[in-house]
Amino acid sequence: MIRIATTLIGLFLLLQAGAQNQLFQPRNFQKAYTSGTRSLDGKPGPSYWQNHAAYDIDAALDPKTLMLTGKEKIKYTNNSPDTLRIVRFKLIHDVYKKGAARDGEVAPGDVSDKGVSIAYLQYDGKAIPPEKRRASNTYMTVRLGESPIAPGASVEFEVAWSYKLPADDKASRECVCDPSTFFVPYWYPQIAVYDDYHGWADAPFTGTQEFYHEFADYDVTINMPKGYMVWATGEWQNASDLLQEPVLQKWQAAHQTATVSSIWKEADLKAGQVFKKLKSHQFHYKASNVPDFCFAASDHYNWDAASVVVDDNTGRQTFVSAAYDSGSRDFYQVADIASRGIRLMSTWLPGYPFPYPCHTVFNGNDGMEFPMMVNDASVSEKSVASLTLHETAHTYFPFMMGINEQEYAWMDEGWASFFDFLLADSLTNSKDGSIRGYANVAGTDYEVPPMVRARFLSGSAYGIASYSRPQAAYLTLLDLLGYDKFHTCMSTYMDRWKGKHPMPYDFFYTFNDVSGQNLNWFWKPWFFDWGFPDLGINGVVRDEAANADIVLIDRNGNIPIPVYLSITYTDGSTSIEQRTAEVWRNGAEQLRIAGATGKSISSAVLGSRTIPDTDRKNNSWKK
Repeated sequence: MIRIATTLIGLFLLLQAGAQNQLFQPRNFQKAYTSGTRSLDGKPGPSYWQNHAAYDIDAALDPKTLMLTGKEKIKYTNNSPDTLRIVRFKLIHDVYKKGAARDGEVAPGDVSDKGVSIAYLQYDGKAIPPEKRRASNTYMTVRLGESPIAPGASVEFEVAWSYKLPADDKASRECVCDPSTFFVPYWYPQIAVYDDYHGWADAPFTGTQEFYHEFADYDVTINMPKGYMVWATGEWQNASDLLQEPVLQKWQAAHQTATVSSIWKEADLKAGQVFKKLKSHQFHYKASNVPDFCFAASDHYNWDAASVVVDDNTGRQTFVSAAYDSGSRDFYQVADIASRGIRLMSTWLPGYPFPYPCHTVFNGNDGMEFPMMVNDASVSEKSVASLTLHETAHTYFPFMMGINEQEYAWMDEGWASFFDFLLADSLTNSKDGSIRGYANVAGTDYEVPPMVRARFLSGSAYGIASYSRPQAAYLTLLDLLGYDKFHTCMSTYMDRWKGKHPMPYDFFYTFNDVSGQNLNWFWKPWFFDWGFPDLGINGVVRDEAANADIVLIDRNGNIPIPVYLSITYTDGSTSIEQRTAEVWRNGAEQLRIAGATGKSISSAVLGSRTIPDTDRKNNSWKK
């Protein structure tokens, strides 16, 4: 009878532990599993779908007036099982519209009464009158009336628009960097994402939360006055039409060599030795299956470039370049850092071939990523590697993976923070990588769990949930699984979801599936729960039977972290004892670590640079 009762109690405790490890799932997420668009093993379901767009854009920028005008044709394909009675366009630049919600101040002179001005909008050749479209919160919702888009149908939209670039040099993520240098994102009407768990995306752009765009193809022509160069998302199609032959040869050679070279310098531009004698410049770029398109222009920037092998199996290369002002303090080394960093990303972390054929780091005013383009300000010598690698790492998340960072920014900013720390340290053979200081804020009322939707957060809460806490979580996960298993999980996750739109559970379930472990005990405290990480040394006791001292380590916080214990013995010798966060899997509140047999411990210190611990006052012990 006692044995049966003991068995029943054990079974009850096992079931209770299993129930506690289940991850809460919102009801609208559950429908993705019942409808078969996603699977509980982390794979896309048999009924997974996503819509697609193809953009043909012709635009012009007037450097004197800062007016951008454009016309576009969009072929939009509805691959969903739903009949679409509205279409939602993103007018992101309406963040400068008078009365728009913004997370920070903008220069009064950059505020517009009208925002993005729509000259005309056509749907399958018929004009959509103003009364059938409504602009609100950086979106324009268009009612399709008697002509909805049926499942499987493709339709065409035509749009003509214009707006004025913000002139203030502190404009967030874009800039009139000087009177003849521009970084231009958020510049064209773009059809929003329609997905299987939220429907039409509706998070407004307020200046903080960033990407959630549909994968699309782009055929873009940018018109500029003579003397200007345009760098953009995608591959440059008409270099031979614009460049003088010696410069064209330099550009072509840079596509073949890993050594960074100068395609041209500012002095070459001023001497008229770069472009052919033309009245104006038309730049033609193409990009396939990318979530966005941006461009930059200047008439005096230097241009360095090289080509790096990103896939050893196929020999595929990525053309990597830096465009920068002659007065920049750090950009002379950016092309080299980006090139070597992309090689390291492709072979080590994340250990997945860089997905795009080209990548340009532009000397702008911020630290902001776009597909195949980066807007980076000049920074100190110590920070240049970390900044360059962080923004470049975003190529994987959110771009290749189609992350919804407007809702779950930790799915991309956390990864970029994880990568830039490890890559910068490795690339520079230093400690220049940035640890985001999670321990300093963990468990305070500034912090919320990362699974709280990013669109509801701002300020410190957004930064902690998006950058510092997930960076610490991913470092703990790497330590927990070890590089080989971690890399297998990561590359499988990328294989499954590249070019798609993973949500958080697709990430969690893929790692569970591929690791062969139920990691919910780890995901729950790190991503769902309020709390903090804290370990402390309770004391040291003697185990006479083992002829060893025992260090008692208490888990004072609910978030599991690794154990790194430095021990010094009375004879002057030392040892290091390490345990992964696995030791806390079953809810243990204390860990016993034995010192060396036959020796007496004189002091012990707990912790390391990469382990967040909110109270380090209890991390040391002396005899």
